Amino acid sequence: MTRVHVDAVGIFGVCPMAEIDKIIGRRIEKGRRRKGLLQHELGAVVGRSESWVSQVERGVTALDSVSMAERMARALGLPVGHVLAFDMRYTTSSAPQQTRSPGPVTEGQHGPSSGPSADTESSETVLRRSFTLGSLAGLTAAIAGLSPDARSQIRRPSGGILDQATVNELRSIGASYRRSYKSFPASSLVPVAHDQVQLVVSLRPKDQPAYLRNSLLAHLAEMAALASALQSLDLGDPGQADAYMDLGYQVAKEIESSELAALILAGRAFRASFRGDSVDGLDYALAAVDTAGRGASRRMRAWTNAVASEMYSGTGDMHGFRTCLEQARILLSGPMDDERWGGIAWFDLSKADAYEGSDLVRLGCYAEALPALDKALELLSPEMLRHRGTACISRAEAHAGAGNVEAACEDGHAALLLVAQVQHRETLRRVTALHRTLRAHKTAGTRSLGEHLIDTRTLLKTSGSAV
Repeated sequence: MTRVHVDAVGIFGVCPMAEIDKIIGRRIEKGRRRKGLLQHELGAVVGRSESWVSQVERGVTALDSVSMAERMARALGLPVGHVLAFDMRYTTSSAPQQTRSPGPVTEGQHGPSSGPSADTESSETVLRRSFTLGSLAGLTAAIAGLSPDARSQIRRPSGGILDQATVNELRSIGASYRRSYKSFPASSLVPVAHDQVQLVVSLRPKDQPAYLRNSLLAHLAEMAALASALQSLDLGDPGQADAYMDLGYQVAKEIESSELAALILAGRAFRASFRGDSVDGLDYALAAVDTAGRGASRRMRAWTNAVASEMYSGTGDMHGFRTCLEQARILLSGPMDDERWGGIAWFDLSKADAYEGSDLVRLGCYAEALPALDKALELLSPEMLRHRGTACISRAEAHAGAGNVEAACEDGHAALLLVAQVQHRETLRRVTALHRTLRAHKTAGTRSLGEHLIDTRTLLKTSGSAV
């Protein structure tokens, strides 16, 4: 039986941190050798010394940040989740069960489990059952990445006051997790976000001074928004998504954060749109634009306008789509205040191109959509796996609409390869719909796409994502 250390991610019966570091080291060494790199050459690529690389490979030194893990993964051509050994940290027994509604969280259980139908429970009930004050499991996993000083602060007796440095560490970690949405698998990020929510609750933010309280609550709302996006777009659990969304919005209103309130409202726009209610989706999107305009960051204002452009396209409103997307581009072209950005992953001009192409597909303008999507896929950075996946399926839909069956299948394959890496259920749903449209052609390409769909569904199910 594996020995469990107090500060180990292995509190759930999987590997303790020391073992995780050795696994990570072996994977990095194997990837380095496969690439034909010496330790000093890999160190030069990631900005560290040969000695540091050697210590990491031997498991003596841990990777010290998510951003460093991302640099290492890019250098070795490996998925970030593989480098960080998320498959060993969160096994099927410890990851949240992706069912329609969560059950109670008990000590030693890593996240929501199955329960009664979400249709019979309010979001308040779901939250009460999902978040237990001071859960040992969530607390232990959440503080594993903190410095020793910050860990000692968080483990202090209940009622103590945190210091600013500890809160700053939590916010920095949260920003890394939000950025990681672009490339990390959903089943890895959901438990991490859930643990961060539990951690903030256990720290009793209302007992902290106002300047620390609001920062802690902002971290909680950001993690709730991340969890909501993952549950809704990636894992297809609307009950959990709504629960996290309600929590995040409640907190955003309490701390009077236009940044976070706009983020949550835009998330609700997507939820309504995916339910088939495009008018309701537009209402939420315009509320997000209005809220962002009352003090949110410039990038958040740009993104909410892009979301509104998507909702306008869903209602067939070409003028509304054009106006909002142009406003997004104008905002992105000005000076940025990115230290205030509270959004998930990233939004830039390449994403605006992707929104334009996808919106034009919804409007039936397939020939016009293709150049915009070509440009988006050319400019989107390689690590933005989810965004590239959605752009690929949008271009596949554009090709299908234009009668280019084989090109549509090719882009469908590309989208599925990305789905397998990040577990993005919404993209999988769209590829499924595309295949149903194309399979009447009975070509080798449509048959191959159908086989790839089955393989991808099987892969996600066996990896713990109930699709």
